[in-house]
Amino acid sequence: MNAKAIGLTAIFTALTIALNQFRIPAPYPLGFTYKLFQIPIVVAFLFLGPRYGVTIAFLNMIAVEAIFGGETAFLGPPYALLITLTMLLGVYISSKYFAHKTGSSEGIFDAKPAVLSTAIGVIFRALILLPVDYVFLSTVWSIGSGMSMTEANAYVIAIMPGIILFNITVPLYVIPISYYITKKLSKSFKMENKQ
Repeated sequence: MNAKAIGLTAIFTALTIALNQFRIPAPYPLGFTYKLFQIPIVVAFLFLGPRYGVTIAFLNMIAVEAIFGGETAFLGPPYALLITLTMLLGVYISSKYFAHKTGSSEGIFDAKPAVLSTAIGVIFRALILLPVDYVFLSTVWSIGSGMSMTEANAYVIAIMPGIILFNITVPLYVIPISYYITKKLSKSFKMENKQ
């Protein structure tokens, strides 16, 4: 790991931790909020490579647990890591597909890879998180509200369409914005290296 990569990893990690505090309420009444912290993780994943993106996601989990642990309890940060990794898996598969198809990573930030990454990210997040959300949210609501597990399970099943919608919409903004930022960053770094 060179000094530039270490510095960028530190910057992306700090940005990710800071963005954890920005929340946009979902427009449907589930209490979910859209967050921006995953964007720097995906940007680092694309710009620096998968190892750095996953490292930043893990560092974010540890820092959020340490800094905001009282607010999010001990389950929130690992859950946020899992949902981030499901999107990163979609981005990884898409980037490998386009790199294999073209024989290089040139053009990886074009529209087609971004659309494919978004589509796969949506599918992976929605499918992988379906059973995870059922178990996780049922358990959390049972513990947090005093509901029985049967009541919590019924509640989660009742709101599952909203949960699925939320899981679909997050990659729809995180991945395209990340591709856009990464494309701009890569152009800036190419111009900087030429001078």
